[in-house]
Amino acid sequence: MRRPPASVRHVAGTHWAVGVAVAASVALIHFSTRHLPISFSPKAYAIAGGLASLYLLTGTLVWFGLAPGRALSRLCTFLYVMRPGLSHRLGEMMRSPEFVAHFTRQPLKTATTSDAE
Repeated sequence: MRRPPASVRHVAGTHWAVGVAVAASVALIHFSTRHLPISFSPKAYAIAGGLASLYLLTGTLVWFGLAPGRALSRLCTFLYVMRPGLSHRLGEMMRSPEFVAHFTRQPLKTATTSDAE
């Protein structure tokens, strides 16, 4: 399998980094507060785990050029609005022709009688 274009690698890597950061934060908070008189509900862990999974899945779908990845990538970039520079740069990358072309699949060539001759 060939490597995706630079813009796709950057967008996927950003989503993966956010997913890992969310998962690491949950683990850090869990282990640093387990002996304290505060606790988090299972619902909080489910929400945080779901967010981490969403970002990791989105990065993977973007990397492989699957159609849901493009839509999920747009959804996931709402988190980056708090950082205008990052949000603007990722938005430009996702609008670039190479990024859009990464999600358009070329049909597989099948052997026809004219190809076999």
